[in-house]
Amino acid sequence: MKRMNRFLSIILALVLVFSMQARNLTAFAEEIPTEPLTETLPSPVLEDGHFDADLLKQWVDAYLDENYWNHPGCEMAIAFWYSGTDETWFYNADEWIGCVNWYKLPVCMHYAEKLKSGELTKESVVTGITLEYAMSTLLEHSSGPSLYSLVTDLSDREGLSYTDVAKQYAGDLPESYFTSEYYNNAYTARLMMEITKTLFKGGEDRFPFVLENMKKSQPYDMFKRDWNIQTKWEVAQTHAADWGGEGDDLIHCTAIFYTPTPAILTIMTKNIWDLDIMGGVAGHFFALTEELDLKQHPERTAQASAGESAGTADGQGTELTDTTAEAVETPAQPVAEAEPVIEPEPVVLPPEETPPAAGTEAGPVENSAPSPIPILIVFFILLLLIILCVILLIIHKRRERERRRRRAAARRRRQRERELQRRYEEEEQEEYYDEEE
Repeated sequence: MKRMNRFLSIILALVLVFSMQARNLTAFAEEIPTEPLTETLPSPVLEDGHFDADLLKQWVDAYLDENYWNHPGCEMAIAFWYSGTDETWFYNADEWIGCVNWYKLPVCMHYAEKLKSGELTKESVVTGITLEYAMSTLLEHSSGPSLYSLVTDLSDREGLSYTDVAKQYAGDLPESYFTSEYYNNAYTARLMMEITKTLFKGGEDRFPFVLENMKKSQPYDMFKRDWNIQTKWEVAQTHAADWGGEGDDLIHCTAIFYTPTPAILTIMTKNIWDLDIMGGVAGHFFALTEELDLKQHPERTAQASAGESAGTADGQGTELTDTTAEAVETPAQPVAEAEPVIEPEPVVLPPEETPPAAGTEAGPVENSAPSPIPILIVFFILLLLIILCVILLIIHKRRERERRRRRAAARRRRQRERELQRRYEEEEQEEYYDEEE
């Protein structure tokens, strides 16, 4: 009895605790803002045509939080360079992450220089296939056999490893930057951005056949997924991906946005396997590039937009205008008073669901009200506890009645036995006295 009372007391205490938590959850849900932070943050573009690095970091942090990709073990690294002001922005850009054969870009750049010098031609055979076929299938479709052919030829012909090649295109990065992780097939967003910047500045004159095939590449629509980036401007991109297996899920992409004043964006992710997340970040930086172009070169941007509208009206689709093509061939010179490289301290991103909303503005997630599911779960648990308490009380009462009935029956049985015993003894005495007489 005492044990049952203690048990029921504990159950009732839990019911009271859950009731209080339910009220707290209800109050907390009412305080949650209905508009995502990515929607409320001001534009990072400043009046002088530069951008605010702190606002960019706030947007990326908020975007990952709102899309539930802030779990431990999930990482995102970003490097962004805008040619109009020569400004660079980094986010975890020095985190070494598996490159998953991303060294194909510097390897192709190396062979492009061999084409330029005349040492090789497109018909030259590299490990059983022509150089043209190897480079086109590798840059366009990330062909594994083509990469193997080039790397094998690089070793046999020149005695070089693919790790030797990337350094010559890494800009001003010192030798000390290339740690053991680099030789263990890892890259950083900073390193890949510097390689892509070298490719952009060298152009087709220094690296023939590379940008031409990168503009044809469509790797999972990573950098234009749902944001229609390519329908407005040309995009030259290359990617690396490793899905599943025993290791981490890795998705990387680096691209040149050929807006009137081009920009380079590199994104590397680990265990963030939702392509819409990468597309949302790309959409935001693409919109940022267009907004910066409006500040830096409003007349060129207006002309390009007018040409795009005219092409669409004629039913010919959107094409790159002559103004844009000119900007591609001759990168814009940095502004005289350009600020130094803006580099916030790396932040270790610890991430799950909901894809970002489609749009060309900034790629934020859709506005959504607080989910009532946690509150419903709490009330459901409370209801179950109450039902359990009622059932236990009914069972307890029934058992008590049964015990009382059994005790009463036992008492009556003992009374009958005592009565029978008394009668038996009386009869025995009567028989004894009769025999004496």
